[in-house]
Amino acid sequence: MFIRASRKGIEALSIFTILTVALGLMNSSTARAADFDLPTLIEQVKPSVAMIEVLEKGKRISSGSGFLVNEKGMVATNYHVIEGAKEIRVTFPGVEKGKSHKALGYLGFVQSKDIAVIVLDPKDIFGDKKDKKDAKAKKDKDKEKEGEEEVKRKLKPLPMADKRPRQGETVVAYGAPLGISDTVTTGVVSAVRPGKEVRKMLLDMYGGKFDLYGKGLGYDDEATWIHMTAPISPGNSGGPLINTKGEVVGLNTWHLPRGQNMNFAISIEHVKKFVEGAGTNVQSFANLPPPREKHAPGMIADGKKTLEFWKDLNRAKNELDKDLEVCERQLEKLPVVDPRNPMKNKNRRDKLIARNFRQYGDAYSKYASAISSLDNKNVDFDLIELVVADTVIAKKIDESCGRVASSATAHSALGGLNWEFELAALKQISSEINTQREVLRVNLGIKYDLSFPTQQETVEEDKKLAREGKKPGAKTTAGANGERSKMRTWTDSTGKHQIRAKCIGVKDGNVKLELANGKVITVPLEKLSEADKRFLASTE
Repeated sequence: MFIRASRKGIEALSIFTILTVALGLMNSSTARAADFDLPTLIEQVKPSVAMIEVLEKGKRISSGSGFLVNEKGMVATNYHVIEGAKEIRVTFPGVEKGKSHKALGYLGFVQSKDIAVIVLDPKDIFGDKKDKKDAKAKKDKDKEKEGEEEVKRKLKPLPMADKRPRQGETVVAYGAPLGISDTVTTGVVSAVRPGKEVRKMLLDMYGGKFDLYGKGLGYDDEATWIHMTAPISPGNSGGPLINTKGEVVGLNTWHLPRGQNMNFAISIEHVKKFVEGAGTNVQSFANLPPPREKHAPGMIADGKKTLEFWKDLNRAKNELDKDLEVCERQLEKLPVVDPRNPMKNKNRRDKLIARNFRQYGDAYSKYASAISSLDNKNVDFDLIELVVADTVIAKKIDESCGRVASSATAHSALGGLNWEFELAALKQISSEINTQREVLRVNLGIKYDLSFPTQQETVEEDKKLAREGKKPGAKTTAGANGERSKMRTWTDSTGKHQIRAKCIGVKDGNVKLELANGKVITVPLEKLSEADKRFLASTE
């Protein structure tokens, strides 16, 4: 899953894990430890780190982070933190306990680089000139009495770095993950990546079929991103990424939980350039454009539509589980291998194994078709991303099952694929997916303040609807996959034979059709009528 760091919630777990080579990082961290004092750096920086809360009728609906840019009251953050906001409250938890400031408005924003600057009343945070003189006199006295403590905790603008950080350089990420203010994490710069490179990276992750970087997130190729190991979570967005000199090198922006250490900050050079030419015209938050229709990770979508989509996903998963349970029971009926004569009943065993793995593959192919045809308009991006990943995995499993089935006739102690090992691998993948789904279920419940049901709860709800004479389920897309998933009449090339079925997949010149009774058959594409071929071509 791909998550922006701005919204409060529980971070989704990743299906795919990446082994981290820790020894090198430990050694380099030890060498760097003598270069700066981390606790002192944190004390100096954190007073100027802002927690930004978007309010609706006085109630917080989302939160993010930012930092004080100058003594004019400017606070830099990510655009998606304030997107669609009408009222914003800002606090500086590192220095002001229990005090908050109402943002006057925004100075401007750049969507394609996810940066924005909001404005506070300077008098509210710094006081007037007389107050400053009095504060300075008090500070001098306090300094004599309390040493450097007052200097460390002073609310002051943070300097922005003139240069990009180097690969391997230590950085500190500040912010309010999950709404928990005054929080820091440390790491190193993995790389400084241009937007064009990040776009390609994400495209490759989705097989070149979905431009998450451009169409999903709205970023441009001219953006520069700092790829780092410092962990960030929902609520960190807009918080400063600091080098060991106490300079801001970036704004924490998003992270990719599909793997470890996939955290990204927009380079501070874009913020500096924007602030220098921003002027002084403060606009009301009412002038902000409405939230974008295509919701990127972390943004708030339509809660009710997301809930219905989730229920339909549960229904498809329940159907998959039923089909897999049938396969499990059939595998239990395999003839036992006689250790004295392993070749006894081998042919029968191999045929049963091949048949069952083909059924496994058909079940996953059917599942992939079902979930990819669901209408995802205005649905939460994190859930859409889960379905995209789940679809890809289901298709991979289908292919793997086909290889096992083809290899079954060659299976022996010395050759062929080990079907028991492959089955154990499938169960492991299913377990990881279920864990990811459960974490996302809780996360969506927190984000939308709605109850997202488990699979079993969806079953019980559907039974209740059936007793009331109501039909559960949402609409599928009106596009190609939606058309293919509808029941229709299929005709063979001779025109003599017809069946009612829906297409659940086309692969290697074969068409998989599901009959009304749930049985799946495979028909060579060349055996279908020209009309059916044109239908399949038009719905690719």
